[in-house]
Amino acid sequence: MDYTHVQIVCNLEKVAKGEILIVAGEISGDLHGAELVKNFLKLSSDYCFFGAGGELMKSEGVELLSHVNDLAVMGFSGIPKILPTLKALKRNILNRVRKNPVNLAILVDYPGFNLNLAKALKQLPNPPKILEYIAPQVWAWRANRTRKILSYIDHLAVVFPFEERLFKAANVPVTFVGHPLLDELNLPTVQLKDTNDPKSAILSSDVDEPIQNPILALLPGSRKTVAVKHLPIMIESAKLLINEFPNIRFCIGCAPGLRQHLEGLIHGQPIKYELWDDSRKLLSEATAAVVCSGTATLETALIGTPQVIVYKTSSINYAVIKKLIKLPYVGLVNIVAEDKIITELLQDEFNPVALYRAIAPMIRCQIIRDHAKSKMMQVRNKLGEPGASRRVAELAYQMIK
Repeated sequence: MDYTHVQIVCNLEKVAKGEILIVAGEISGDLHGAELVKNFLKLSSDYCFFGAGGELMKSEGVELLSHVNDLAVMGFSGIPKILPTLKALKRNILNRVRKNPVNLAILVDYPGFNLNLAKALKQLPNPPKILEYIAPQVWAWRANRTRKILSYIDHLAVVFPFEERLFKAANVPVTFVGHPLLDELNLPTVQLKDTNDPKSAILSSDVDEPIQNPILALLPGSRKTVAVKHLPIMIESAKLLINEFPNIRFCIGCAPGLRQHLEGLIHGQPIKYELWDDSRKLLSEATAAVVCSGTATLETALIGTPQVIVYKTSSINYAVIKKLIKLPYVGLVNIVAEDKIITELLQDEFNPVALYRAIAPMIRCQIIRDHAKSKMMQVRNKLGEPGASRRVAELAYQMIK
C-alpha cells in the first residue's frame, strides 16, 4: 500500500467520524483540554477534535488551527498586539464549522475570546451545543458576562463550589466538576497539629526550633513581563532574609521557556540562586514560598507550602483592575477560602521590606507554618474529589448524544 493510498484511507476515516471543536488559549487550558480529550476518547472513538491549543492537546490528536503560544496575553495593555491573531482564528473556526457543522463546541477558559466565539457560533444556521469548561471569573469582575453565558452557553462546567451556587442563581445550567489540579498534583497526606488548640501551641513552642537549612521557593510568574517586575523585588528581599537565615537556599521556579531570561535577571548577584524547572517538586520541598498571584497560588496551597501571594503590574493595568474588581482579595486561595488566610502584597505593598516581614516568621516558627498548612487543607477539602476531566468528558458525551 503506497503513501497516497494511506492518506486517502486516513482522510476517509476522519470524514466518517464526527468532529468536535475545542478551544484553549493558554498553557493551563492546553493541559486541561488534553486531559478532557483523552477521557472523552475513552468513552467514544467516533469523534475527532480540532481547534486551538498547545502541544499536549496536539499529542492527544487535536488538529490545531492556532497555537497557545500565539494567543497568550498578559494584562489589558497586551490585548491590541494579538487582536489580528484572534480575529483570524475566529474567522477560520467559523468558516470550518460552516462547511462542516459540528454537534459540540468545548470552550476551555480564555473567556474574552471564547464568549465572543460562542455568540458567533450560536448565530450560525446549524449552531452546535456549547460546553464551557472553567467559568469566566464573573464573581471577581464584569458581572455582565453572566448574561452572556446565559445566552450563548448550553452548559457550564465549573471548578469552584461557590461558582455553582452563583450560576444556578442566574439560571445558567451548571455542574461543579471539581478542580483539575487535584488530578494533576500528586498530593501527599499531610498530618497537621490542631493549631486551634492552645495546649497544642504551648507544647509545640517548647520544642520548636528553627529549620537548619530552610528553602524559600520564589515563583515570579510564567511570563517574561511578569517575572521582570517580580523577581528583582524578591532578590532585594533575599538580601534581608540571608542576614537572619545565613543557611537559607533561594530556589526560583522556572516556567517553560523562561530559564534563559531568569538567568539574566540573577546574573552577577552576590547571593546564590538555584533554578528549578519543576516548580511543583520545588514547592513540595520548600519551607515557604513567594508566589505570583494566579493558579500557582492554588497549586502551592494544595501541596501545603506556606506562602505569600504577590503581584505587581503596570500602572495602567492596575488602575483598570482596581476599578473593575469587586472582591476584597485577589489570591485564588483566599477567594476559595472566602477569607484572607494568605498574606497578599499587591502593587506598592509588594516591596523588599514588606516581603521580608511576611516571610521571615514562616521560616522562624513551626507553629506558624502548621497553622498556614491547616488553613490550606481546608481549601483543598472545598475543591471536591479528583476526576474533574473525566466528569467534563462525561458531560460532553451526554451533550453530543
